[in-house]
Amino acid sequence: MDHILWHCTFSTQIWHWVSDIFQCIIPKSFEDVMMISRGKSSAVKEIWYNCAFNTMVEIWFTRNSALHEGMKPDVEKLKQRIMKITGECSVRMKGKVWGKMYDLQILLFFRISGIQTKTTRVIQCLFQLPRWNQVLICCDGASKGNPGVAGLGFVARSNSGLCVGAASGGFGITTNYLAEVMALVVAGEWAVSKSFQEVCFQLDSNAVLVALSTDRVPWIIKSRWEKIKRNNSSINLKHSYREVNFSADNMAKKGTLLNIGVVKYYNEKPEFLGRIETEEDIYFRFS
Repeated sequence: MDHILWHCTFSTQIWHWVSDIFQCIIPKSFEDVMMISRGKSSAVKEIWYNCAFNTMVEIWFTRNSALHEGMKPDVEKLKQRIMKITGECSVRMKGKVWGKMYDLQILLFFRISGIQTKTTRVIQCLFQLPRWNQVLICCDGASKGNPGVAGLGFVARSNSGLCVGAASGGFGITTNYLAEVMALVVAGEWAVSKSFQEVCFQLDSNAVLVALSTDRVPWIIKSRWEKIKRNNSSINLKHSYREVNFSADNMAKKGTLLNIGVVKYYNEKPEFLGRIETEEDIYFRFS
């Protein structure tokens, strides 16, 4: 099967033709077919899957016809059939194309029309420092996979913009959600140890914010979170986009390199952190 689908002279000609259409490498395995779809618009992904999977099926059918019926394989006829089947599959497509010439060329080649174009929405994001006598703690969690090796991190800022503390921690193998929750808990316990009474936690995870706001926190951190609330006179929870929470994201990624349970604290901005958010800068989110 491996030879028939990928390596024989006949199939090689077909795959060379397909790769020219999509401007990609010539696939040599099913894994290559899946890898080639990365980085493409949702509509082009669907067209690629339809074309590639139908190509494999038609090559196998051609092999059966040649073996059992004595039919001579015809490369050009097979190309036309693949084009026809791929074009007909467009009626079931739900994806959108990007406004790029590459996407347009793919649609024109297979004579596909009526596909919506995905427009990019630009959102302006602003970073806001805490009010007087309050500390802002930007928290985040990171996971290499979901679940995967996870880390947590936070960066604490005063109302003047000064970084008054930061941390990175390793959390072992867990989900991204639990990493986000633990980042908040570790940051809260740090705030208690520093005797901060008014704290604003800033996260980019809506799921964590909803869980904490409705008192539906995971049982493994429930007692720790209750203790944090008892020892702080004022706790605010604030959502932010990742584009204005990148310093905490960097600290969390550093945490994925640490062993489980290891947390490194800093009394000021770590040297490796580099640029941090400011109120003077304008950030943009593309969606």
